[in-house]
Amino acid sequence: MKPLPPALNTVKELLQGKGLVSHPIHVAINHMPLGLWEGSVIFDLLSRQRKWRRLSEGGYYLNLFGIIAAVPTAATGLAEWWDIPTDHPGWKTATTHAVLNDIALCLSLYNWWTRRNRRNHTPDQTNLLVSGALVSVLGLSGYLGGVIAHEYGYGTHRQGSSIDKEHESLVGPQAQIFQPKTVYTSAASADSSLDSVAGTATDEVEDIDTAVEKAMLDPSSGRETGGTGI
Repeated sequence: MKPLPPALNTVKELLQGKGLVSHPIHVAINHMPLGLWEGSVIFDLLSRQRKWRRLSEGGYYLNLFGIIAAVPTAATGLAEWWDIPTDHPGWKTATTHAVLNDIALCLSLYNWWTRRNRRNHTPDQTNLLVSGALVSVLGLSGYLGGVIAHEYGYGTHRQGSSIDKEHESLVGPQAQIFQPKTVYTSAASADSSLDSVAGTATDEVEDIDTAVEKAMLDPSSGRETGGTGI
């Protein structure tokens, strides 16, 4: 992506949490709309039972709170998405993830709007079908979010005061921030083993293991054998 003007770049870094916390804000708050929307669907389904009919109000307000929580979640997610290079395979995954979340927001807005003036905010059959589609979209979006974080390494880097703890990390902070965790090597591309599928050459893993073992056994490091110190 093109560099942002200084003022907008400052806003982006604040949304990422840089200088404020030791990890991106998006990963800490993205569960809020997800949990609220799924809770709304559960309440709506239970409200179909006569003795739990009033739970429809709870489902309505959970959906509304999910919409509100989606605003900062989308803003922080956009800030993380902006730093992904467009030629990186993770960019397409992150873009699809964002589009699915937008669809989920539209579905929840429909349910809120159509139920706002009903008695007890009772959902009808269409609302329940929309809720089913909402859960499906959230499931797929959540899966892609996991791919972005755990396969490509975006949104999982250290930042803020945690940058100073470089010796406690297997990967330096600059590499964590600007490079995906998956490391593609020429040796890996020519090898069809499990290590090459993961994108990491075996000798690199062994070098890292040796360095970590030496650091853990070094008395001057203040670590005890068997602990990571993180």
